[in-house]
Amino acid sequence: MYLVGHGAGGYALGMTEQLRDGRSTRWDLHRRARRLAIINAAIAAIEEHGPDALTGQIADKAGMPRTHVYRHFEGKQALDLAVSRHVALQIAEQIRTGLATQGSPREIISASISQHLGWIEAHPNLYRFLAQHAYAVNATGSPAVDDAKAAFAGELTTLLAGYLRLLDRDTTPAERVVVGVVGMVDASAAWWLEHHDVPRAELTAQLTEQVWLIIDHTARGLGVAIDPDTSVQRA
Repeated sequence: MYLVGHGAGGYALGMTEQLRDGRSTRWDLHRRARRLAIINAAIAAIEEHGPDALTGQIADKAGMPRTHVYRHFEGKQALDLAVSRHVALQIAEQIRTGLATQGSPREIISASISQHLGWIEAHPNLYRFLAQHAYAVNATGSPAVDDAKAAFAGELTTLLAGYLRLLDRDTTPAERVVVGVVGMVDASAAWWLEHHDVPRAELTAQLTEQVWLIIDHTARGLGVAIDPDTSVQRA
């Protein structure tokens, strides 16, 4: 409350509130910057040391004492959740790039799978970290993290539903189909990460064909025939 114009006391009170608000805003910005720095340090530590990177290793990357890490997070679980959310956003953006490809259904599916596998290949320890925390829950008991599989599912569901809308068909089946499709892709990716017996391009081609067969079967069940190699203009 500002009392400017009602005497020196009111003016002083107004100035005090302004100074307090200014300090609070600067402190909030500082805290957000420190949290982000710790999250990035955790990501770097995980990339280097594996999904079970220690707090001391994270603190070293952040350039701060170990005890300072948890001044910004309530505990290891809170830090793990923050890291998982941050990484999931990176994966979603990577997959979204693939799904933004203009072309035929087969080309778009291939591009999204290639992006997904490419990110995993480039960040194997982060992917393992996400797999370990895929079932973490928040205080309400609901999932607190969108893992790689969820990010992929959301983007692919949007794509498939868009095709169904263009054909004036019910979009409800899209999510059900994608759950199975993404589970298959993710399971294959997890296996591939540990074995690498198949080149990424070859696995991408195999998964693209399998995903298309599932989508095609679903579409035909709805009375829709889609040419996998004909470009479709998306809204």
